[in-house]
Amino acid sequence: MNDHGSEAPIAIIGGGLAGLSAALDLVDAGRNVVLFERRPYAGGKAYSFKDPSYEVVLDNGQHITMRCCTEFQAFLERIGCADVVRYQEHLEVAVIDPDSRGHHVSVISAKLPLGLSRGGRRLLPAPLHMLPSMLTYEHLGASEKARLAFAFEPIRRMSEFERLSLDRQSFADWLSDHRQSERVIERFWDLIILPTCNDRCSDVSATQGIQIFQEGFSSETTAADIGLFTAGLGQVADTAVDQLRRRGAQVQLNSSVDEILTDEAEVASIRYGRGEQMEVSGVVLALPPKPAFDLIPSPWRRREPFWRLSRHEVSPIINVHMQWDREVMRRDFVGVLDPDAQFIFHRSQIHGWPTPPHWISVSISGAHDLVDLSQAEIVARVERAVRRALRRTEGATLLATRVVKESEATFRPKPGMNAHRVRPRTSIRNLVLAGAWTATGWPATMESAVRSGRAAARVLLEEQVQSP
Repeated sequence: MNDHGSEAPIAIIGGGLAGLSAALDLVDAGRNVVLFERRPYAGGKAYSFKDPSYEVVLDNGQHITMRCCTEFQAFLERIGCADVVRYQEHLEVAVIDPDSRGHHVSVISAKLPLGLSRGGRRLLPAPLHMLPSMLTYEHLGASEKARLAFAFEPIRRMSEFERLSLDRQSFADWLSDHRQSERVIERFWDLIILPTCNDRCSDVSATQGIQIFQEGFSSETTAADIGLFTAGLGQVADTAVDQLRRRGAQVQLNSSVDEILTDEAEVASIRYGRGEQMEVSGVVLALPPKPAFDLIPSPWRRREPFWRLSRHEVSPIINVHMQWDREVMRRDFVGVLDPDAQFIFHRSQIHGWPTPPHWISVSISGAHDLVDLSQAEIVARVERAVRRALRRTEGATLLATRVVKESEATFRPKPGMNAHRVRPRTSIRNLVLAGAWTATGWPATMESAVRSGRAAARVLLEEQVQSP
């Protein structure tokens, strides 16, 4: 039973994963919750849309998850949506080098040879479970592969304190200090950092880059197993909204909050919609840094921690959905050593769509060089890269494309930015911050968003318990 139903509600501003996870925790704690989302759908940076021309549901971007993303997986289970993710039996990423004269495709895999596994168990501990695969990775030379150990070993042994002390150094510089050449960084380290941090090693702090490899490759042998979404991402957000409403929360879509009104050192009310005002007992501000900063009452913007929100920069992601007259790839997805086609996903196969036609999705992270181009220019570059990478495109006809630009897809985890990734608690007693950009320790991922929402809810609940 809800013991707080007569209290002024807690307002959740923003219907992305951070806001949804905060709302879920608060309503389950018996609080009266109202969630506001300015768009007609929830999901934030992870949403779907139905293409009216081709009657298919496309995601704004090709998202994946990994087994190490435990809070996101728990969120899916709580809302009854865990079956939308299909995990690999073990990490396996086929990597294509379009310029290779020898091995066009080489596979990075956590699958161990028969002699190194028993009864499904992997006998080599992390990160040594990756050793057999790295020895056969053809896109690096023998000496380059041997030198990977000069980086992997200190990453494995590094403490959290040591890692956090490296925030002002770029991951590329740290790797260079540990005998990794520019070629190795481009052909191995960037392959993993780009899709997880949405920038290259040169623009990612060593703190953030090392965290990726510690979580994914040095903790558990299954941590980096990839999960693919077999349905549109919109299904996750829609299911979460349904669950919130069933639990008694109000969800107001197409409704933006225009002003937060304070009384001394706490939020008293919000103004939303067409000038309506609502008294609130607390606010979870779950927006990206810039719109969150713009909502902070002006007298507070120069104070801690709010001024730090204005220091964040953004990084774009571009996705190009392509319809072909025939099947142009066999695997669910491949990585490509080409900046114009970094990862290619066999969307028809992953979603089980009837064919022909055949849909693939090309995901380009850190797309600073492409984002300002016209759609026609982007399609031309991406098609050229796809045809170079996928040999089955020879003779195939590209029937249609859909370009999705997310110009402000994520925050940039640049060197020195950890100081501006703030914790949920603020100097306004009953206002907390949430979002993948806050101090979760993770890059801008769905895991980070869920962790931030739960952290914000905990702080607000603690504040309400302590208040007279």
